[in-house]
Amino acid sequence: MRLLIDDTFVTGTYTTPVVSGWVTPPAALTVERVAGLTASAIGAEDAALAPSAALLLLQQSHTVVPSIAVVSDDTGAVAMRTPVRPDEIDATPVRLLDAGETAEFLARATLQPFYGITPTGWIRDDDALEAAWAEVVIVEGAEALREPEGGFSEDLVRAWFILTSGPFVNHLLLAPRDMPPDELQMLLGFLDAVKAEGLARRREWRPELAEREGISRERSNAFWARQRLALEAADRPALLDLLRQGSRGTSNPPPSDVSFVNGQ
Repeated sequence: MRLLIDDTFVTGTYTTPVVSGWVTPPAALTVERVAGLTASAIGAEDAALAPSAALLLLQQSHTVVPSIAVVSDDTGAVAMRTPVRPDEIDATPVRLLDAGETAEFLARATLQPFYGITPTGWIRDDDALEAAWAEVVIVEGAEALREPEGGFSEDLVRAWFILTSGPFVNHLLLAPRDMPPDELQMLLGFLDAVKAEGLARRREWRPELAEREGISRERSNAFWARQRLALEAADRPALLDLLRQGSRGTSNPPPSDVSFVNGQ
């Protein structure tokens, strides 16, 4: 059995114990850390701690396991960078600078409703002509928590919270719908141990990670303080709302067949 974990600053509580060897997976479980994990890399028999946008393409083959997740309340690691104040921008191409699909969904759900900015295009190719015109750049992860060299930086997780009163569901544990109960129990036993170890030793690895990534201690502490590691029942409407609003205008299907393990 294979478990894929999106390897990013945001999932540090899960990845650090694995890479540090603090928790050893059972012999029947192969754990792989994948930077920039997408739905296309997740096989039908794989479990994955994946960015929440991946759920849309996997909703028929996978189910959400609520006890393992990454949820940010009102402070997060998705930022909008602009050269001028956001209220001075009417319409612009939006450059997605190493920003994944979930960050794009969040930007799509907040730029016009919250900031009044009309995106005229979503640009991933740095060589595209529109990239040079973009007055909005979306970044995520460690880059979103670093101080910008110039201009303005807006926390889109905070914007989403103010706009909807809901949290931002960054990552979900997705398991195959037909996974045998004993395999699911093994998977959760491992991830629960990883999460517990990551939290128990957080004062050891979080400052080191922040220093390595060039993030101030204050910004790092504020980010981790507002992160939760399970998907509560009250978080699910916010998840579905983000997937609906953020996927509009994309090729993704709407969230129509989302299930939670054990019917939770």
